[in-house]
Amino acid sequence: MDSLMKIIQERHSTRALFDPHKPVPEGDIKKIIEAGRWAPTAHNMQNFEIIVIDDKNVLEKLGNIKTYPSPEFIRENYDQLSMTEEELLRKKVGILGLQFPPQWRDKAKLGAAMRDKTPGTLSDTIKGSPAVLVVVYDTGKRAPASEGDVLGTLSLGCLMENMWLMAHTLNVGFQIMSVFSGPVQKDVKKILAIPDHMAVSYAIRLGYPVTRSEYVRVRRECESFMYRNGYGKKFEQA
Repeated sequence: MDSLMKIIQERHSTRALFDPHKPVPEGDIKKIIEAGRWAPTAHNMQNFEIIVIDDKNVLEKLGNIKTYPSPEFIRENYDQLSMTEEELLRKKVGILGLQFPPQWRDKAKLGAAMRDKTPGTLSDTIKGSPAVLVVVYDTGKRAPASEGDVLGTLSLGCLMENMWLMAHTLNVGFQIMSVFSGPVQKDVKKILAIPDHMAVSYAIRLGYPVTRSEYVRVRRECESFMYRNGYGKKFEQA
């Protein structure tokens, strides 16, 4: 139990540049996907497919896809930021703003940042990863009586977590790339020959970081969100 809790607590997003010349062993990729195979899914639908991309030419094609900053992301992201480690430790939620461009951290400059149409590329997100997993699902299916397929989305989250924990035990860097499910999805699907009825849920970059970056990780204390026998009722030990 202690070892499992340690893995859960140490799991993190590896945001650093990956070494493109150090491939992830195929056996480790299979172990990561095997862990995902046993994830709980609503109605045991297992409504997902996983595309493993480790061909340098395919990765380069994906990396060349142009991306544009999302005004909605920039605006809503600002509300979640802490500008100092001290603020983040005090709030215990959100993320440290220093990882984002300066204009995304300055309220006076947010408007200009949201209007900026300077394109980037997916390579900025892939960051040298020697392997990428693209998770897709069938849009024609949904968990029974699940409006908006909320349970299906929950299932994909369980898949993600299982793979993430396994990657951590294998010392493989792991980061979710939600940008793949955005406006670039059309180009991604074209390169990977993904059928029209399948949608990209997210992608995962796997690899080994060139440098180890340390950053503050925070969580609320259990007592701040844990109640007993009713909302707002403080959890007292029996």
